[in-house]
Amino acid sequence: MRLAALTGVFTLSLALPGPRPNPLTVHSKRASDLEVVLLADTNRDGEINELDRFGKETWKAGSGALFLANIADTDRRCSSQITGECAKKVGDIFRENFVESPEPTLLGKSWQEWNDERFVLQDAQDQNGLEKLDAFLSGPEADSYMIEHFKWSWAKSDDALLSLCHDASDNLLRNPALLAPLRTLPNPGLSADAVGSISVSNEAAASNVRIFHKRGDSWVYVDPDYTFSASDIKAGLELGLDGRDVRRPDGWDGRALITFTVRDGERTATDSVQLRVAPVLTHHHDQLAKQLYVSSNGQVNQKQFVEDLQILASKTGMESPMYVFDQRECKLEYYPDIWTQDFFEPGYMSIPGANGPVSLRVMIRPSQYNRPTGRKLFQELRSSEIGVVQHFVTGTESGTAESMGNLETIPPYTHNGKAYPAGRAIMGVHKKKKPAMLAFLEAQDVQQPLQLDTSWLEVGHIDEFLQFLPANSKRKWAMVVNDPKAGLELLQKAEQAGHGAMPAVSRPGISSGPATKFCTPIHTIEQVLQRKDFLAYQESCANAIQQNIDLIKQETGITDAEIIRLPVLYYPVAMCENKSRLSGRYQPRTKESPVNQETAGVIEQLDRIPGSIDDALPDELLPREENLWPVSTLYYNIINGIVLLDRKVVAPNPWGPVIDGKDILVEATNAAYAKVNFTIEYIDDWHLYNGGGGPHCATNTLREMTAQWW
Repeated sequence: MRLAALTGVFTLSLALPGPRPNPLTVHSKRASDLEVVLLADTNRDGEINELDRFGKETWKAGSGALFLANIADTDRRCSSQITGECAKKVGDIFRENFVESPEPTLLGKSWQEWNDERFVLQDAQDQNGLEKLDAFLSGPEADSYMIEHFKWSWAKSDDALLSLCHDASDNLLRNPALLAPLRTLPNPGLSADAVGSISVSNEAAASNVRIFHKRGDSWVYVDPDYTFSASDIKAGLELGLDGRDVRRPDGWDGRALITFTVRDGERTATDSVQLRVAPVLTHHHDQLAKQLYVSSNGQVNQKQFVEDLQILASKTGMESPMYVFDQRECKLEYYPDIWTQDFFEPGYMSIPGANGPVSLRVMIRPSQYNRPTGRKLFQELRSSEIGVVQHFVTGTESGTAESMGNLETIPPYTHNGKAYPAGRAIMGVHKKKKPAMLAFLEAQDVQQPLQLDTSWLEVGHIDEFLQFLPANSKRKWAMVVNDPKAGLELLQKAEQAGHGAMPAVSRPGISSGPATKFCTPIHTIEQVLQRKDFLAYQESCANAIQQNIDLIKQETGITDAEIIRLPVLYYPVAMCENKSRLSGRYQPRTKESPVNQETAGVIEQLDRIPGSIDDALPDELLPREENLWPVSTLYYNIINGIVLLDRKVVAPNPWGPVIDGKDILVEATNAAYAKVNFTIEYIDDWHLYNGGGGPHCATNTLREMTAQWW
């Protein structure tokens, strides 16, 4: 980090032959004065210089030094100790920093003692006593206790312990590249008896911040009792700082006030600088794609999909080879979890550096306790360049709204005096059920999440009807949305033109092989249009989508001219009525579900636990035709595609009606994307994802991290 000259109390050394002296020194006004100066990159220009002295003790949104949470695993000392089926076992290294708190009690009784009391009453057939006990255990006092007990149980689970081992979980520096610089100015006027120390403002910050002292070629951890010698202080200290954790809701907000104190005889001087840990940010589609992630379940169809995807990705010049998760042992309920978009969200942290941003990728695990695949992120992906975070309150959070396919990011914009230089997160809420992950995103304090209504959708994810694309416009991005009215009009025009007897689906059937368990619909265009309430469904879905569009227009200022509409059709039942559209993507929580056996006795109480059920949408934004919903797309959902390089999108082949040798859905879609100079590469995932999702749901994408959000 280059040091430039400071004015006022600093003097500039002359440039002399040989090693260049430090140009900054403390120059006291009187011999009796003692002054010290501690500096960080307060103005965020990637350098420590004279401009960093001003306003450095107060951190603000537009100024104040930043540092990274060093949650990487550089030598994989932690990741290598995660073993077992679907990464379910953690080694002792994860318990080294864990201190178990006492079990919470209710009126002096533990959870087990309350259960035992209930069994005693049952054995005694004391119905009156059981009713009184149940009434008490259903009351607000018991509710609060239950929440605290779930938190306690979660904290000591192997899943929770996954977060407790990483590069910064001890006091050894493994990755100096992630340090944020701190400097003290040389103080040559000190006596040989002078000593110095560094302190961190409060307990929350002190427990989450590490400071290191550069001595020769080594970095030495600065513990609370560490002292700096007079010779070190005279020469000026080179320090580095990183964090042990990220910003948390209802926890540490990432701020740390660092104070440098020097004592020289009877004289004492202090100086402080405030920093804040960088936020965890989510990617938007204006950031170039670097690498694809996909999952394998060991089946032939999945293998073919992966191979096809690799070919398409290679055409765009992806920087890194595609990563494939082996999901044969990782099940979502009863099926291999092949929904790669859902079991993590690629994010990142970045701070200013001398040669550009210094960044760390951060994979965000969904708040779904019954989705074990998230554990593999800690086991497989962590390195010197990648960390992983998770956010659970009670460890009971679940539901499809928590899936990361329900999290997207609006590209950067400024509107009505509010700026989002890193873009803005959006999540879907189901009626009044607020995803727990929203609290984590809000705590990052940069991409304030916008909440959309996805109650009307079967899976309920943002990526089922919405997409953002880079555009050559003043805004630099456009929005793509599904349009059921346009889809309906497409079929109606085909029928009116005399094509009503044509097959509604053009996908060829497969008569043998592992794919025969999936049907190929034989409906005609006319039969599709005659389905029960078909027109009403398109109208209702169009209204629901428009409601979300209006909210985004209000928040971003985007206009109708910047919105691309794709023809699509929605319906609650697939064209193969006897086939599930979800293929294990999401199953309702039940007492019989194996993953829930340990909490089977309290399943009926889980819905009272906050985390996924906070009020999120006002009543006026809830769907009105609830008897018509939820729905999925009738054809494969083209908007559920992957935005890649070279203005290409990989999308599922919809296999729409073929008229005059052309798929009318494909033709209309190609024309829509051409408005923003994008082309579509279609991929066949018919027998693989069976209507529960498309290439976007099946994959995840790492993107560039070079843009400045500060």
